Amino acid sequence: MATAFLVERCMGRILAGHPWVYASDLLRIEGKPEDGKEIAVRGARGAWVGVGFYNGKSKIPVRIFSRKRAALDETFFRARLERAIARRRDAEGRLPSACRLVWSEGDFLPGLVVDWYAGGVVLQTLTRAMDDRREFWVAALRDLLAPEVIVERNEVAARGFEGLEMRREILWGTGATRREIESGDLRFEADLLEGQKTGGYLDQAENWRRVAARAKGKRVLDSFTYHGGFALACAKGGATRVEGVDLSKEAIAACERNATRNGIANAAWTCANVFDDLNARARAGARHDLVILDPPSFTRSRAKLAEAMRGYKEIHLKALRLLKEGGLLATFCCSHHVAAEAFRAVALDAAFDARVILRLVESYGQPADHPVVPAIPETEYLKGFLFEVAE
Repeated sequence: MATAFLVERCMGRILAGHPWVYASDLLRIEGKPEDGKEIAVRGARGAWVGVGFYNGKSKIPVRIFSRKRAALDETFFRARLERAIARRRDAEGRLPSACRLVWSEGDFLPGLVVDWYAGGVVLQTLTRAMDDRREFWVAALRDLLAPEVIVERNEVAARGFEGLEMRREILWGTGATRREIESGDLRFEADLLEGQKTGGYLDQAENWRRVAARAKGKRVLDSFTYHGGFALACAKGGATRVEGVDLSKEAIAACERNATRNGIANAAWTCANVFDDLNARARAGARHDLVILDPPSFTRSRAKLAEAMRGYKEIHLKALRLLKEGGLLATFCCSHHVAAEAFRAVALDAAFDARVILRLVESYGQPADHPVVPAIPETEYLKGFLFEVAE
């Protein structure tokens, strides 16, 4: 087994529990490492750090999987997979209708993402080591979950950074790839093969319910609605009227089907660019009691962070113009490059420009099935705030 020796400046981060070894963290490598194969990791003076996998095509050439002198074999991976799934089961051993079963570094399986959709499984292998073991993961998931279908959604940018090809296909089974899932008292469709992400936004289900608890008697605007999660939850929560806006025609069609599926008649759906839609509403003098902003990430790299923050400020300013005193703004950000405090600050900057004062009512984060490891900041990406226009 080859051995990677690390420079001193990275040791604090690595010893605290972060698994990523960047190219600039490498002092030297002894032996001949192979992509996707095990590599030992030591400090500059030879002290044991851990064992992981190597990929010379990646900007993160080493990912550490264990601090112990462990064999990273199928027994090792099976045990970690079983523990991750067990954490999602309730006291009776049941899984929810839909959830994330494995959250990469959050479950100490860097590069592996597994989602559960009511009998359907979606698999993502985002690193060379995980991708090389794709057949193992399929067999293990079949054994542990007995799913009806397993779908591969490996057409994500992260694979390109690892030198991996894009793939999307059914790996096993003949079950339907369009599943019906439950979230609270709502039912949604999830398209595992064609939908955004892995078929749905599992990380927001708890926040749908929390925001909806504030919606009774209100006129609600759900921008970037996707399949209508916030809008439909608010309708169920007693909103007098809900409107959902999304740029995708397919998403709007799914919203209509989901509204019908849940017997919701007081919802309207608009296919439009959200920035343009917010401008048009302001020009028309429209007012809403609750505006929800849940956009896709505005940046996937630190290099474009400043540009992203300008975008976040602009959209907050547009949304605030639709709220009168006492109105509520629920706003979310799903980029780990944007810290929660920075995201809150940009909302307050927009409020200053809009000449309103905001009161912080509630803060939001990601659910337990997307576990956060504090030593790995990248595992914490979703943040949100509920503001009231106080004056």
